[in-house]
Amino acid sequence: MSVQPQARREATRWLALTVLLAGGFLPPVDYFIVNVALPSIHAGLGTSPAELQLVIGVYSAGYAVFMITGGRLGDLYGRRRLFLAGMAGFTIANLLCGIAMTPLQLLLGRAVLGVSAALLVPQILATIRALCSNDRDLARALSAYGVMMGLAAVTGQFAGGALVQWSPFDLGWRTVFLAKLPICLTVLAAGWRLVPETTSSSRAKLDLAGAAMVTVILTCVIVPVSKGRDLGWPLWVFEVLALVPFLIAGFLRYESRLSRRGGMPLVDMALFAIPSFRRGVLVATLFFFTTSFYFLFGLYQQEGRGLDPLHTGLAIAPYGIGLFLGPLLTTNWVRIRPALLAIGMAIQVTGYGGVAVLVAWGAGEVPLLAAVFVAGFGQGIAFPRLYNVVLGDVPPHQAGLAAGIVNSALQVGSAVSAAAIGSLFFSLLGTAQGERDYGFAFAIAQGTLTVALFAAMLIAIPRRREAVVAPVTADERRG
Repeated sequence: MSVQPQARREATRWLALTVLLAGGFLPPVDYFIVNVALPSIHAGLGTSPAELQLVIGVYSAGYAVFMITGGRLGDLYGRRRLFLAGMAGFTIANLLCGIAMTPLQLLLGRAVLGVSAALLVPQILATIRALCSNDRDLARALSAYGVMMGLAAVTGQFAGGALVQWSPFDLGWRTVFLAKLPICLTVLAAGWRLVPETTSSSRAKLDLAGAAMVTVILTCVIVPVSKGRDLGWPLWVFEVLALVPFLIAGFLRYESRLSRRGGMPLVDMALFAIPSFRRGVLVATLFFFTTSFYFLFGLYQQEGRGLDPLHTGLAIAPYGIGLFLGPLLTTNWVRIRPALLAIGMAIQVTGYGGVAVLVAWGAGEVPLLAAVFVAGFGQGIAFPRLYNVVLGDVPPHQAGLAAGIVNSALQVGSAVSAAAIGSLFFSLLGTAQGERDYGFAFAIAQGTLTVALFAAMLIAIPRRREAVVAPVTADERRG
């Protein structure tokens, strides 16, 4: 008699996970689909080069600086509630972008998109952690998350070029925003019905001062490194960056004092007593250095080789296919699961290094596509395992905060990579225009990216005796 209710509960749980993955599908699709549509946005709205860069920049900035706060809000006030709020914001923001008549209106819509994604994504990962009571289920769910990311990459690359060229109802670039509305509304309705609440009824106050300090710190990192090159690296960029260590020290001191007084700090420092969490955050900061690959490979293909946006998307499609297949094929590799993060990153390093060498040598199309696939396959293996490492030993009630921290680390690494490695690329390129010049600049930049990823791979190698001691959190100290 108890079998049927148990089976029903299990089916409901996996339906909820499916809805969560559908919601998580949207932010990465937005990233890839908009990248391909940028030339059409430039032509349609008459944006300046700086405004065009901000179309990407304001989304990434909003996504990164509010990620930790979004995770903590879900832990405090309900992950289901914040998931639905994030989905509603994402839906409205896509509509605002799709009907924008000026560059400013588009940028405002993109900023709302970034903040909505920051509310949405931590709830997905934290709810997955809460719904999966054992390591096997968590590994399966996070592998599905990795598959979803690969599918989002492939879909975004194809859809961006295809929708702009097809231009249904003569909407042009607006289609890349408006076409997501039916998906957003469907996920919002399904989430309302199927996603359970996984937080306690506790209604502790949000650490508003801590949230403001984290926002200021991340802004002081992301804005200077993102805009410094475009502005010619003015003095204020370095002055703001020099303030960051002092701001971090002040934040840590404030959080420690709040914790000692029995309050609930925004970032519970006890999380960093968990070795796997500490190591995972460090790996995450270097992991998304890969962001510069998408940007620079697209420039090499379009500006260096003269391909159109659709064919540029096809050239990078093997990466998305590899990203899709990686977690799909390794879900049941139970015996080597603890080492999958390092193994996946080793494969990724091989692929990225191969791309750099092949472009430098001017190799043919087929070997280059194969190397791009290997890089994506390696990331597909490593990416879900990164979240497994970070969240696996974290207390369930802290999962939203932990997810927000790791996603902020990923976004900070992404911003630093785009600025630093992008600046190296443009410095090497100078005023040159030929395919060989683009190839040389790309190969050196790609080699630099590969070195950073190799360092992350070394950190990711599992320790033989990584004892996990559950921390005494601020919540538990209050009883």
